[in-house]
Amino acid sequence: MTANRRLLSEQEQINLENILHQAPIGFLAVLADGPYVVPINFVHDSSDEPNGWGRILFHSGEGKKSVALAADPRVCMAVVTETAFDRGATPCDDGFTYRSTLVKGKASLLTDRAEREVALRMIVAKYDPEAARDDLNEQIFEQTLVYSVAIESVSFKQRPRRSTSPPAV
Repeated sequence: MTANRRLLSEQEQINLENILHQAPIGFLAVLADGPYVVPINFVHDSSDEPNGWGRILFHSGEGKKSVALAADPRVCMAVVTETAFDRGATPCDDGFTYRSTLVKGKASLLTDRAEREVALRMIVAKYDPEAARDDLNEQIFEQTLVYSVAIESVSFKQRPRRSTSPPAV
């Protein structure tokens, strides 16, 4: 786990940014009546944050996740990309190729209308860029909870694809 950008190599920083900007979903862990993990749509906002990591923005409705976040804002989010099965010479050599990151931080509920709208438009722009400028449905907007996670620490890991060429003799 690293909380300081300077502890990651420049290439690891680039890989981390790519994962957070390209991954379609993340898995958000919160503390409910015990550990609770749920897939979420999210966007990484890398604008000027004091820690240099930016923030994660996501939306939700009322439910178990929002109740948990109101009680304890600490979160951990896992994001995995570029997964592929990598068959080895034997089943014990099989594995997966992937790039992943873990993000830890504290979620805060955005309450300012303008800030909520900007965040929602950023999320929409990631998934449906053509709809990002459309008018928001007021009834849905009022029911939508929008959260910002100030990133406190991140880690990066990758397991590159193994060579498929036969071993040298």
